[in-house]
Amino acid sequence: MKLISSINNYKTDLLGWIASIIMLGFACIATYRWYTTGLVFYGLLIIRDLAASWFLLSRNSIKNKTGLKFNSLIAYVSCVLPFIYLDSENSLIHAGLICSILAIVGFTISTMALLDLSGSFGISPANRGVVKTGLYRYIRHPIYLGYIISELGFIFINPINIIIWIFSVGFYFFRARVEDKILNYENKC
Repeated sequence: MKLISSINNYKTDLLGWIASIIMLGFACIATYRWYTTGLVFYGLLIIRDLAASWFLLSRNSIKNKTGLKFNSLIAYVSCVLPFIYLDSENSLIHAGLICSILAIVGFTISTMALLDLSGSFGISPANRGVVKTGLYRYIRHPIYLGYIISELGFIFINPINIIIWIFSVGFYFFRARVEDKILNYENKC
């Protein structure tokens, strides 16, 4: 019962529960990809998705939301894109090492930012409060920066992955712009 009492809005935030279940599903997919590829990236993705699942259950109430389902769709698509990166048998000799180093650096940044957000975290854009502590004191969107760095390693595994990476980066920039509008960030700086 103590676990349930720490979950904010557990009776009223149905979307938080749904998003949490989706993130648990992503953790299962990441587990499969980790098992089949052995890449550190997917092992770290499991941790990210499990942490995100928890923070979705314990998040703050929404102060305002876009109401646009398109923005939510983009947010969830950008969460799925890392699962479609291609493997290659003919990658560079040290491609796995480069990919792992970039994954560790990127996920370290995004995990630290996720911990800074804690109850303000959400997949779909919404105002759960502006965070200006930790990495957010220096970088406006450190989670996306971490994802961009960690996904960059897949280009070394298979050069065709640059296409997926460009789409992924585009989605992160779109999400950042939408979040800035929702948080009315420009007026608060």
